Amino acid sequence: MKLYDLKTLHMEQPVIDKTPCFSWKISSSRPNVMQEKYRIIVKSGEDFLWDTGEVYSREQSFIEYKGSPLFSEARYQWTVTVWDSHGQSASAKAVFETAFLHQADWKAKWIECSFERKNACGQNFGNSYPPVLFEKEFLLEKRVKSARIYASAHGVYRLTVNKKRPDQREFAPEFTPYGKCLYYQVYDVKELLTEGRNVLQMYVGDGWYFSSQAGPVMQDRHKEPSVVIQMELTYEDGTSEMILSDGSETCRTDFIVYSDLYQGEKQDLTLASGEKKPVMIKDYGYDFLHVQPMEPILPIREIPAVEVFTSPAGETIVDFGQVLAGRARIRIDVPKGQTVSLDYFEILDEKGNYIDTMFAPQKDIVISAGESFVHEALFTFHGFRYIRVTGIEDVRKEDFTAVLLSTAKENAGTFACSDARLNRLYQNVRWSQYSNMMSVPTDCPSREKGGYTGDLLIYAKTALKNEKLTPFLKSWLNSVRLDQAGDGVVMIVSPYMKLYENLMKDVSARYGEDTISGVAGWSDAIVWIPYEMYQVTGDRLVLKENYEAMEKWCEYIIHAAEKQSTLDIPEQYDRYLWNTGFHFGEWLVPGREDHTGEPFGICRETAYYTTPFFGYATIKKMTEICQVLGKKDKAKDYGTIAAKMKTSIQEGMMRRNLMPDDLMGAYVLAFAFGLVPEDLYDAYKKKLLSLLEKSGRCIGTGFLATPFILDVLCDLGETETAHQILWQEKRPSWLYEVDHGATTIWESWDADDAARGGRYVSFNHYAFGCVDDWICRHIAGIDSDTQGYSHIVIRPDMDSHLSWCRRTFECEAGEISVYWDKEKLSVSIPANTTATVYWNNQVYDVGSGSYEWTERSI
Repeated sequence: MKLYDLKTLHMEQPVIDKTPCFSWKISSSRPNVMQEKYRIIVKSGEDFLWDTGEVYSREQSFIEYKGSPLFSEARYQWTVTVWDSHGQSASAKAVFETAFLHQADWKAKWIECSFERKNACGQNFGNSYPPVLFEKEFLLEKRVKSARIYASAHGVYRLTVNKKRPDQREFAPEFTPYGKCLYYQVYDVKELLTEGRNVLQMYVGDGWYFSSQAGPVMQDRHKEPSVVIQMELTYEDGTSEMILSDGSETCRTDFIVYSDLYQGEKQDLTLASGEKKPVMIKDYGYDFLHVQPMEPILPIREIPAVEVFTSPAGETIVDFGQVLAGRARIRIDVPKGQTVSLDYFEILDEKGNYIDTMFAPQKDIVISAGESFVHEALFTFHGFRYIRVTGIEDVRKEDFTAVLLSTAKENAGTFACSDARLNRLYQNVRWSQYSNMMSVPTDCPSREKGGYTGDLLIYAKTALKNEKLTPFLKSWLNSVRLDQAGDGVVMIVSPYMKLYENLMKDVSARYGEDTISGVAGWSDAIVWIPYEMYQVTGDRLVLKENYEAMEKWCEYIIHAAEKQSTLDIPEQYDRYLWNTGFHFGEWLVPGREDHTGEPFGICRETAYYTTPFFGYATIKKMTEICQVLGKKDKAKDYGTIAAKMKTSIQEGMMRRNLMPDDLMGAYVLAFAFGLVPEDLYDAYKKKLLSLLEKSGRCIGTGFLATPFILDVLCDLGETETAHQILWQEKRPSWLYEVDHGATTIWESWDADDAARGGRYVSFNHYAFGCVDDWICRHIAGIDSDTQGYSHIVIRPDMDSHLSWCRRTFECEAGEISVYWDKEKLSVSIPANTTATVYWNNQVYDVGSGSYEWTERSI
């Protein structure tokens, strides 16, 4: 037996500023291995801080530290010993470090650009400004033993010491509600320092902080970039020193003319560096500063160009063969002063030309200094597959490389099968997830780049089965909590951006609301996403961390339901139906996007059922959460309200024939949430199946119902119908996109026609990729009937349209793997779990280990 993958706060050797929790995995060549007990010891040097003693438990994740107080800037070692069911034991060690645990640990001063920057972008999409280069010179007269920099900025920055970067992270300090939380980063720079003169630089672009469109809602926004820098040195002679931002630094502009997350970046390599000017000291405080709690954004993959071609319009276009988020690295050799323009885009028009499907240009510009050089933007990223190139006479594909940027999370799953189109669909899901996990979970990397709550609500189960997301999602959930309004409203995007504050004020006013409304299916994310994290990982801490925000949101739902609606529903039922205010409804129902001819028409058409349905489902989930957390009285209260909501939906809506006649999603959600009365069951099933027949077995659900449709059909005994929808080739369907060249998941089912018809639309939205969760559970057959996959259920769908299938999923205990074909089933179950396996009408209960069943097993 061996222990591996030791994590603190689900990261390897992190630097932290909050209470740690610990996890590990067990490897053993023996079958049927269960953890009997564990012991954790935490030490600082030779000092013991915590000793759990021998704890008889199967728990191996999210074990919270309960020892002596930790100190700032300290290194801790923890050791875990595990005893298994065969009498064996094993131990392993790991370390974590602390950053600043108290505001008083900060000695550096905030310094700010002292000159007023001028708008330098000619595009009509808000102002964009030149980045500012802050510089500090210092002398080192002794040999350095260790050196750490703690740094942050208003803007996004790139840090160098003596012209070298300590790591490859991009867009530090990440995207958060800056007025309430700003991350700082920790760098080990010992190897970058030299005896004598050293130069530390922080180049700061606008990023999200100063963006005209993406800037978070803040009370006090500074006009110019500012930074804080604290370097802590220990010399080999045992002495120590701090080098701090203190007002002695300089600031200036450099070769970037402007940089904007939407409009792109312009670099002029002929520019002389700006005049060095003194900085201003600012008193911005430190109470909102926290060490970055998740992995950084990194370049995680490079994709060489596959083709350069001339379009029918005479344009030179570079094709990378894959839609992605990031930017291009390009070798350029043109005369001095030559301007090279790079227009990034996702799809060609029907003739094969460049087409703009965004409401903002994605254009990078570079002016050559006359020597061959490699160009890459510093402070922007784009959603693209193609680049339209002007200013280079001989465009060669070998000079172009696309760089995929994403928060650097660990892989959690794989999939392959006998159908190449399903394999491509899975890859589309993965590429959309890579592209839209950029500091926060976004809707798309090209148009809005917003942390939409509703998109992740419907996609969370799939996301958690493809990447290890605990630190990333906990960071984002903190933003969601910080953005929550005093009345409990959870915003539709987080961090909450000015763009959406204006939008929500407008639409809420249209619906007679004095304040911004909570939105069903979007605001519910504060309950649903921690709930799904708990289901997949078994993490109770995420429920505890978000409980107060969940409670505030649920109370909002309950009070909003008490408002009288305009529907013809008796008051005794209407008071428990959340059906007032603005809501997006199902959103993106195929064929109904412009059904009413008014803005947000589909919202009015569908919100009257999605809103009370999601209100009920959220309160029901809250009942379960309270039970898990031992809040029995609260569980009882929420359970009572949920029951009244269910009765009101059944009696006030369903029995009064208020269900829509032609919207498939209403019936899918009714079945998915267990709302259909027994006496209406057959009628509703018939109605749903008739709508499917009418659609030609094409999917007819929008945003909120799509995650549930295939499960509902299976539960209704219509598994073959579910197969037909998954393997449907006509539009709207998943394989229509694949057959029409999709390399990511599209925003809407008709995105190709929409874009070519002049609508703004994205070809890189992960939301409808939620189907991969169903593929994992039903086609591959990996599921669980307990939280955290402590008991695994293997039930492959042998009647699907496949001859073989392979899937892996890394749960908290280790990797689960399944391979099946028409002859055999091979399964691997991680240590400290058990499984029930269904194969050829037989049921097998097994422990950990590797197993194979064939036809001869029967």
